[in-house]
Amino acid sequence: MSDEQAVADFVGRFARNPDTGGNGEPAEGRIVMSQRRLVVAGDDERLTISLSDVVDVVVGSVPPHLRDLFDSTVTIGYRSGDTVETVLVEADEGTVSKFRTVLFRCLLGGTKARIKHPARVGGRVTDEPVRKAKLTIEPERVLFRTGAGTDRIDITSVIEFQRVEQSIGESTGPTLLVKHADEGQVSTSLVAPLSARRLNLLGRFLRIEYSELLEEVGEIGLTESQKRLLVTIYATGGDIDFGSVLSGDAARATNVLNALREKGLIREDEDAISLTSSGQIIVSQRLEDVNI
Repeated sequence: MSDEQAVADFVGRFARNPDTGGNGEPAEGRIVMSQRRLVVAGDDERLTISLSDVVDVVVGSVPPHLRDLFDSTVTIGYRSGDTVETVLVEADEGTVSKFRTVLFRCLLGGTKARIKHPARVGGRVTDEPVRKAKLTIEPERVLFRTGAGTDRIDITSVIEFQRVEQSIGESTGPTLLVKHADEGQVSTSLVAPLSARRLNLLGRFLRIEYSELLEEVGEIGLTESQKRLLVTIYATGGDIDFGSVLSGDAARATNVLNALREKGLIREDEDAISLTSSGQIIVSQRLEDVNI
């Protein structure tokens, strides 16, 4: 890798093919990555992986027999001949977090795709055209560079995503449907990378980032009154009659509203009240828990 610039270089531990028992105990080694390849080198072995062979990335999943040995991890699946092999890399949490971002940036940077952004705003289908785009991965967001400019989806605004068979442009095929909350309004965007491998990797990137967001939101404690008011804001689009919610107690409703604001679940703009992306996620994830 002497003729390539390293974008990641750190000391950690690693295990090859950990799901099948691999080579026994994890080994200490140096992990170096350029925009073309990943090298994992220990005292007794050296593994070089072309990034074009990487097919999957998993964060934090450790086989049972290694759970007492590893903590913050990234597992990389790659093609090796006719099989898929894996290498699990461990370092401190901050290093793993940075490595993950740089890894996805190298794997997905420049990915060619067709996008329709947004395809829907609320329930309304937009007249936005399908555009050709190139992807760029940055911390907590995905950029789409098109001939008309640069669009973006902030990961912290994502409230749902799924892989669908969707017509986008002149073809139908695997497409990522991403719902995101922008200034209180839920929009839906369609992203269809031209490479099936990169579509899978983009889906994995979103899944990893979204799972962390769900975990953060899941730690927010809510009273029944706060849940009910969140659902009311969602159902009315923020047009609330404080005299009719929470048993008609306007003062109590105001106190609950203040609590939701402090928890980062709602925003107020002049006379409008809307849910933040975290508020949207709570409503969609916990709606069945709310007694209206």
